[in-house]
Amino acid sequence: MTAPNRIGIAAWQSGDSIWRVEARGGVEGVAIHVDDTPFLLRSSDDQPLPTLAEQYVRGDELHLSFPQFDDLSRGQCDFGFRLVIRPVAFGSFVPNQNRCVFELLVSVQTTLLDAHPTLDLVSPADQVTRLDGDGLVTNAVHLADNKSFSAAVLLGPQDAPFTSVVEDPGALRLRLFGEFLEKGVIRRARPWVVLDRSGSGIDAEFVRTSLDTLATSPLPLA
Repeated sequence: MTAPNRIGIAAWQSGDSIWRVEARGGVEGVAIHVDDTPFLLRSSDDQPLPTLAEQYVRGDELHLSFPQFDDLSRGQCDFGFRLVIRPVAFGSFVPNQNRCVFELLVSVQTTLLDAHPTLDLVSPADQVTRLDGDGLVTNAVHLADNKSFSAAVLLGPQDAPFTSVVEDPGALRLRLFGEFLEKGVIRRARPWVVLDRSGSGIDAEFVRTSLDTLATSPLPLA
């Protein structure tokens, strides 16, 4: 993962291929670009998020901080958040130019006495599918296909019960958090996002292996 001297921009390179991240916050939110099409982390009501105040790279991790108090977003947002993005390798799989698995470790916090912060994961989609049954945890796997890429959002057992599907024509939209958050308490979510631009889609075996790995891996400390 590399971050040039330009806040809000980073990239992960595999061979001749680039997975580009734009993370300015505000009205743009956070985007992982597959060619010219973004997979987004954005506000639930499409109002501006806090703007990015700090970024740094640690190993293959991109660390981003969006504080609750922000002059550029015209004062105080309902919450602030931190985000760590990293590509994931497991088993025989390593991220490559056609497929990458990104872990998004999202931490939200508020100084308000009454807050229910939410963030939405949004992928453009011509077709949306939720995989259930066959031993899968309910609400753990969501698939989206569009002309540029296929996406799978994987939710571990600690996140699936607290993530909701929001109807959004032309998109997969998943809402993280939403429960009451006490002042000063930090709440985390850790979805894995599989992005595939091979044109062949994401097979069920890869989805299951990825989900099993997510479910059995410890929650990062940072």
